[in-house]
Amino acid sequence: MSVYLSIQMRIRDKKKYSAIVKTSIRLINKLGFSGISMAKIAKEAKVSPATIYIYFENKEDLFTKIYTDIRKKMSQAALQGLDDSKSIEDQFKLIWHNYLTYALAHIDFIIYRENFEQTSMMNNIQQEDFELFTYITNLFQRGIKEKYIKKMSPPLLVSFAFMPITTLLKFHFERRIDIDDKLINQASNLAWNAIKEI
Repeated sequence: MSVYLSIQMRIRDKKKYSAIVKTSIRLINKLGFSGISMAKIAKEAKVSPATIYIYFENKEDLFTKIYTDIRKKMSQAALQGLDDSKSIEDQFKLIWHNYLTYALAHIDFIIYRENFEQTSMMNNIQQEDFELFTYITNLFQRGIKEKYIKKMSPPLLVSFAFMPITTLLKFHFERRIDIDDKLINQASNLAWNAIKEI
């Protein structure tokens, strides 16, 4: 029986769990995945290494669960206020606004996500498991069918529609631009114009 399974019955502490997750994100964003050990995380989080195994089977399990939790939180934030009664364009722009606003307030999540997506651990991630991915895919398919969006592959559409958010965030934190509602509206209009059917 693994260490993880043998201690599953121990009482879980939300504060300790939060400390482990926050410490992991901070260390990985600073040092990268290769320079992190469970012992280092435990020391920085002020818990015993055994405590980490109450919540996570191993290091990869810890890192992956943090990633999926971040993706789910970002999905929930991006989809706030959305419903099918809105036009495809309005839904697209609301996702843009919600996502970028959330990202600005949680830049540590964005950095962690970008770092994780450069690792082989992404091989075990199913994009279909994330609500935002499914919603956008369905929205684009509907837009193509109703001739509001160009008939192109979803990955290509996503590249032009949402990848600019990463560049905007980079410019913002380099103090090259200031992101406010006006800029978000301008940027979402540019993104929409890149994929809309003429």
